[in-house]
Amino acid sequence: MEKFIKSFLLIVVQILLFNINCYSQNFSKLEIEQLAERINKEAKGKDIGDGVKVLGCFSFGRTLVYKYDVPSDWYPIPNIKQELISNFKTIGAAKPFFLRDINVDFHYYKNGSLIKRVSVKSNEFSTFNYQLGEYFSINDHPKSKGVNLKLKPPIGWEIKEGIMPNIVKKFVSDGNSYTILIRDFITFFSRSEIKELLKDESFINEFVEESSSFMENSEVIDKSLVTIGTYPSITFKVKGEMEKSGITIPMIMRSWFIFYEDKIIILSASSLKTNEYEILEKVYLKITSSIVFPEQYN
Repeated sequence: MEKFIKSFLLIVVQILLFNINCYSQNFSKLEIEQLAERINKEAKGKDIGDGVKVLGCFSFGRTLVYKYDVPSDWYPIPNIKQELISNFKTIGAAKPFFLRDINVDFHYYKNGSLIKRVSVKSNEFSTFNYQLGEYFSINDHPKSKGVNLKLKPPIGWEIKEGIMPNIVKKFVSDGNSYTILIRDFITFFSRSEIKELLKDESFINEFVEESSSFMENSEVIDKSLVTIGTYPSITFKVKGEMEKSGITIPMIMRSWFIFYEDKIIILSASSLKTNEYEILEKVYLKITSSIVFPEQYN
């Protein structure tokens, strides 16, 4: 079974990685259909090991469907789906499917009858690590403005210094980032005063609109009031476009604005690819949920 899976993947990788530019911008359904035609032309009729032959490949919407003819003594292993996904990741085929939002179905036929179907969604090919590391503190950082907090960065992400004056730190990985920024607020507000201010829906709407105005064609997807530590906060998710060096870049971002006495702590999590963001949002939420203000325990 191992030999069969890896033989199949070698065919897929050869076509997906070398015959097309799989890292171009989003694949359309037409491009997926064209990809299926190429794979079908290259792979149809091939014996890929253990008597398993490729019957063909076609597309249905955003799904590539592979059909195989298996011998009479062939039976799927109990964990065939996990084995397929694992081998996709090992050989380097998983990331293109994930980034291009391509689902995959495997259909196994014996004597002309379908005996097994395995369906893998594109997000199951994600190679991102969802685990967080040890606590990281910004206490006494030159840009922290006296704010003492700690939080957990994702394992494997690079921790970088902020370039702009108010950016304390950034956690970055492959074009995705989680930024910690601290600014002075207009004056000191107690938590009860901020909670009263946040009862005004018009204030929240104006605040979110102003905070996302740096994007072009911006659209606020959601917004809500949350508590981080014991501090009242606003969170919202927005998608839009940014211009950089004459190039318009689509992006999606979630921000948390924490009203911390006479400071505002701004946490911004962004991705340049919508498909990546939908997966990574779980990581971003875990980072924010890990925040601790040590003075609360003194």
